[in-house]
Amino acid sequence: MTGAEQDQGRAPESTWEFCLSWGTAMIDYVEKAGRTVPTEEWTLTLTEPDRLLVNVLLAAVIYQQASTSALVGEGTNDVALCAPQGRGVTGLLTRQALACVQGVPDQESTERGRAERIVLAEHAGRLDGRDRWERVLRVTCELAAVVARDTAGQRYWEYETPLRAFGAVYRRLLQHRAAADVLGDHDY
Repeated sequence: MTGAEQDQGRAPESTWEFCLSWGTAMIDYVEKAGRTVPTEEWTLTLTEPDRLLVNVLLAAVIYQQASTSALVGEGTNDVALCAPQGRGVTGLLTRQALACVQGVPDQESTERGRAERIVLAEHAGRLDGRDRWERVLRVTCELAAVVARDTAGQRYWEYETPLRAFGAVYRRLLQHRAAADVLGDHDY
């Protein structure tokens, strides 16, 4: 996602910041594309503070993929969104989400989102927090699947598709929305 802007208005610098940007882009895409399932669970989970938990969970999984493949910075473009045999972001979310959250090192470059990683790990580990962890995980898995389906097709798990491909779909959506805003939403 070359030149991706973070919500702070500056381009990401560290690999972790690129991963957070991908998470933000996925959430934004699903909302702007109108793909959110209109359920109370989605509504509850994609509002603060849980929205940030979804973003950090996505970032942690992308970060794990990037670290395993020795991809840094803009190299996160090559992280697999989806892939056969449960590889990719979609697969890791269903199999190792908590391990990914716990695997993000505590260092200066990963400070942003640290509190959310702690909250996610604590909720996953406590009986009284499991409902929140499971809800955030479920919505995050569904969100990633929607993005993968829109990017790679209905049977997205059969194709290795990098985040770069999602970036192109996301940019097209933003361009179409910008053009619609300029031209108006009128069908003539």
